[in-house]
Amino acid sequence: MRLRHFLISILLVGSFLAARPAVAGEAVTKAAAKESAMPLGPTEKETRLGDKAAEALEKNPKFKLLDTSDKKNKAELDKLNAMVAELGKASARPNIKYVVKIVDDKDINAFTLPNGRIYVYKGLIDFADSDDEVAGVLSHEIGHNARMHALRGDAKASKLSWAGLAAMAAMLAGGSSGASVGAFAPYLLTGIMNGYVVGYEEEADTAAITQMMKTKYNPSALVTFMQKLSYEENRRPEVQLGIYRTHPPSPERAAAALAELKKLDIPFTPRAVQGAPQAVAVVEKDRVVVKFQDDLLLVFAPGEGAKERAEAAAKQVNELLREGLKMHELSISGDAETALLRGRNTPIAQITVADARLLQMVPLDAARSFRAGFRKIFWRESVNGAL
Repeated sequence: MRLRHFLISILLVGSFLAARPAVAGEAVTKAAAKESAMPLGPTEKETRLGDKAAEALEKNPKFKLLDTSDKKNKAELDKLNAMVAELGKASARPNIKYVVKIVDDKDINAFTLPNGRIYVYKGLIDFADSDDEVAGVLSHEIGHNARMHALRGDAKASKLSWAGLAAMAAMLAGGSSGASVGAFAPYLLTGIMNGYVVGYEEEADTAAITQMMKTKYNPSALVTFMQKLSYEENRRPEVQLGIYRTHPPSPERAAAALAELKKLDIPFTPRAVQGAPQAVAVVEKDRVVVKFQDDLLLVFAPGEGAKERAEAAAKQVNELLREGLKMHELSISGDAETALLRGRNTPIAQITVADARLLQMVPLDAARSFRAGFRKIFWRESVNGAL
């Protein structure tokens, strides 16, 4: 699966032709200050530009939308449209009607056109762990519309037609559904994708957080999604785009989003993001275990009450992780007959001789082994942003 920077937002009309990165930050800041004066609904120009661009884009034979005659696909699409309806009402321009379409492509990507048209790739939906994370992506795209990025920029913006916008959308969207990059050589040669666009992306991330905090969706999900994306990018690095890179690197965006949460006094609660991995109790042939994804955390000897012990331990682990448990807060104590694993002095599990015998250990050594298992979780979850 190809990985591209997600949130390729195509409504940056003015920024495409602004070749002045040094002035970009000032322009973005001044425009943001005028947000309160923005119309609540779409302007005539946004409507005309967005509608024509969408029509041209969807006629492109390489641009394939997901078949919504399938009931499962239709249900997915209906859910996304319900999301943007709620998020849009929480934006600075609540009278824009947002419409989502799913692109049948494995890329991790999404983009928007003026007048509230949002395209989300199937690969991004599959990559996200939860509705909260998908909502973070959608909220970012709504942020572009709410901040009128399509109509902001200098006078050169008028040189980009709706047809050019649609074609640029297809090219930047990338993947197997993308149009030929060669068709845009004149644009690329002028260096249109520069630091100016980066400012818009950061601004849309900020808007996404303020919108999400007014809805049922957890703003922390924007950070966790970005951190996972960063991890995936490091695992499968892309070709660097140099001055044509339209987005800040994912680690920087994650850090900026985290700083914005702190600035707004919104707690970062990654474990509360819908769909976060959970510890679960699993009954196996000769034992009952607690697992966290593929990691084995605890082992209990079979017998009366074993399943209940495992379920109670899994519940305690999940509660402690949601509360921000740290590795150094895990402790063990015991003797030759029994050992106790604690988190923040809260009992997680008592290890008996029978439990330890399954590992051919004594209880204290088994407890140490279990604590080492937790270390794997803390390392991995720290990388992907869930802790």
